[in-house]
Amino acid sequence: MAGWHPDCYQRAIAYLTDPSGRLLVFEHLDVDAGTQVPGGGIHVGESAEDAVLRELAEESGLDSAVVVRKLGEAWNRSEPGNVPAGLEEQIQHAFHLSRTTPGPHEQWEWEETDSDVTGHRFALRWMTLDEAERVLWPSSAMWIDPVRVSLRHPT
Repeated sequence: MAGWHPDCYQRAIAYLTDPSGRLLVFEHLDVDAGTQVPGGGIHVGESAEDAVLRELAEESGLDSAVVVRKLGEAWNRSEPGNVPAGLEEQIQHAFHLSRTTPGPHEQWEWEETDSDVTGHRFALRWMTLDEAERVLWPSSAMWIDPVRVSLRHPT
């Protein structure tokens, strides 16, 4: 596991698949920020694996996922002002997660209440990996092929 880089914003992102191989995605209900996968900042002293499970629960209400594997890390630059404390560089820690049961719904809304910033509202749904690859931001879509490989070769 990589060490903490205090000058870079650390993010854990969740690629949660259901038993049929569909991916959990969301759109913010209050801002136009495109289609995304759950994820967010890693707290100082928190492992990336713990952070991805926490972020998934905060942003979706799902707390029964398991980590299949870490897909990798990527360094990105963000537009100024789009990350906390003005940190323009970020490290993404991408994880494939799974659920052994479907659902809970095909689509649902969730309001984040247990995070550092409350009041975010999400419209969540499941979509195929092909669909997700077309609609996710490039920095998120780049992990779809590793998810496909992970699904073909479970641990």
